[in-house]
Amino acid sequence: MVTPAATPGRRTTGRPLLGLRRKPGRLALTVFRMPLNAYRHDAGWLLGHTFLQFTHVGRRSGRPYATVAMVLHIDRAAREAVICAGWGPDTDWVRNLRVGPAVNVRIGRASFRPEHRFLSDEEAFAVVARFRLEHPYRVRFFQTVLGWGDLRDDGAAREFVRTHPFVGFRPAASREVPPRRVS
Repeated sequence: MVTPAATPGRRTTGRPLLGLRRKPGRLALTVFRMPLNAYRHDAGWLLGHTFLQFTHVGRRSGRPYATVAMVLHIDRAAREAVICAGWGPDTDWVRNLRVGPAVNVRIGRASFRPEHRFLSDEEAFAVVARFRLEHPYRVRFFQTVLGWGDLRDDGAAREFVRTHPFVGFRPAASREVPPRRVS
C-alpha cells in the first residue's frame, strides 16, 4: 500500500538501507558474518588483508570470542593493523579489550599473539582521512548501508572518530628466551 506522501521506489522511513541505526539487523548480521565464517573454515586467507579476526576473552564469562573487523589501515613499518568499532564504544569486544588483551589475531595467512592500543582521536582521524582517499567506494557503502553520515566531510569524520573507538593490533614482543641449539 502506498501512502499519499510516499513516492514509488523511494524509502520514506528515513532509516538507512538495511534499517541499521545502532545495532545490525538479521540481513546485515548474515552479510557481516561471512568473513567470520571464512576464518572458521580456514579460508580467511582468501580475504587477504581486508579483514582480520581476533579472539578476545569475555570480561564476565571468561570465554573466548572470535570477532572479524575490516582493516582500515596497515602500518607495515610498525606491523600494526587498525580497525574501528563500527557499532560504537559499547560493543562487547571493545569492552572486553578495555579489560584484557586479545588472545590471537589472524590476518591473511598470518597469525600472532597481539598487543593492542586504542588510538587517540587525532591518530584515528588520520586513519579515516587516508582511508577515504584510498577507498572512496567503501566509504560510500558505509554511509549508505550503515548510516554513518558523510565521512567525506572533516567535521562529520571528526565526530565519528570521537564516538567510535579505533584499535591497533600488532604482534606482541616475545618475552620468551629462544631455545639454545645444542651442537
